Amino acid sequence: MNDIERLISHLAKAKKPHRKELSMTVTIGRIENAEHEYFAYTKSICGKATYFLYFCDDIFGAVVLHNFVEMLRRFFEKDVHVKLQDTTVQLKNEYLLSILRGELEN
Repeated sequence: MNDIERLISHLAKAKKPHRKELSMTVTIGRIENAEHEYFAYTKSICGKATYFLYFCDDIFGAVVLHNFVEMLRRFFEKDVHVKLQDTTVQLKNEYLLSILRGELEN
């Protein structure tokens, strides 16, 4: 019996499911000092990665946000919940925000 089989056997005896169903939460916050600009983010299931999205408050932003949530749902095969953060997102690096907005010159 290898380690994986022992772990599954131990979990079965403990009457706990060996695959705990986790969900992901996408948090949306407004960008500070910016009108109609938002930032959505979530941590991966293992917690070693963070996925983020910059979008504007328009029809294109709604499509991009929908595609982002669907991408996470399909890739991780988990439920994805979306919540609106009450506070604003403060980006410490204005260069990052300018990249996201596409304001940089070549």
